[in-house]
Amino acid sequence: MTTYSGVSPDTFVQAQDWATFERLRRQAQFLLQARRYKETIDPALKAIALFPEDPRPYALVAYAMARQKRPEAPEWALKAIARQPENVLWRTALSDTYTLRGKWKQALKPMSEAVAMDPTNPRLQSMLGLILLHRRRPKEALPYLERSLELDPTNALAHQRMSIALSKLLGKNKRAEEHLRKALELQPDNPAIKNTLGWRLLGRGHREEAETAFYEALRVDPTQAASKLGLGAPAGIKKGPSDIILRGALRLYSIPYRIILAPASAVMAIEIPWLILTLGGSWLVKGVSLTLATWGWCYILSLVYVRVIGKRRGIQFV
Repeated sequence: MTTYSGVSPDTFVQAQDWATFERLRRQAQFLLQARRYKETIDPALKAIALFPEDPRPYALVAYAMARQKRPEAPEWALKAIARQPENVLWRTALSDTYTLRGKWKQALKPMSEAVAMDPTNPRLQSMLGLILLHRRRPKEALPYLERSLELDPTNALAHQRMSIALSKLLGKNKRAEEHLRKALELQPDNPAIKNTLGWRLLGRGHREEAETAFYEALRVDPTQAASKLGLGAPAGIKKGPSDIILRGALRLYSIPYRIILAPASAVMAIEIPWLILTLGGSWLVKGVSLTLATWGWCYILSLVYVRVIGKRRGIQFV
């Protein structure tokens, strides 16, 4: 059966369904970009009901769930891969569902596959470098970050990640600074880059300059957990005992020359009490020695405390 225009009713209905599908998919994509993650899922699921073989709505659901830290997010990315396994976007989406939830170990395999599928994509090269940084493998991250910058020298985040990787390697501080300066030149208001600058300054003892960088990052994005941690701000509305301790720990954390002070403090904290117990000495010697040992313990515990609180707040130190 055909209509007077020569178009069958089935074709007409299918065209209507496709138009509805596209409207729902675009609506879900808009809501995702507007950070309305809970609202994203409903139109995406309705789009899936109309055309279940199209992978795009599955990826939208995956990203929306990942942004909400929901553990089932990767399952939806896998559904997109199953429907279009040759498309690198869905491998990237799978990796992103892990990185957005801080699951860097699980993110490594799909991102490695994505890079193998599209080796000339600078964003993928940079993301693989970032994942390796979070896996405490800065030396392995360097080739991917270098390749990313070869493909796109104006990528500010790639310069920032290169700066982090180089700062973890001996004798690379000068190059690390060059890349951080370049990142700031390219994107002076990027909160992630401001956070890197802030923590770099804090580690050198430039606390006031670090706080300025953290406040600038929060001006752009008030949700920046790394900036709040650097300022010693509470995670919630009210300030608790852990936040008070954090502010004190940050004072010690910001003392420069940590690469020398950390091992020296560990030696003082452990060796001095042992020497007092075995060798003894006058009350003056004991008093000075115990003061140094106490300071050593406070310094070491402050470094640990800042990192522990950071992890509790979902911040991955790299």
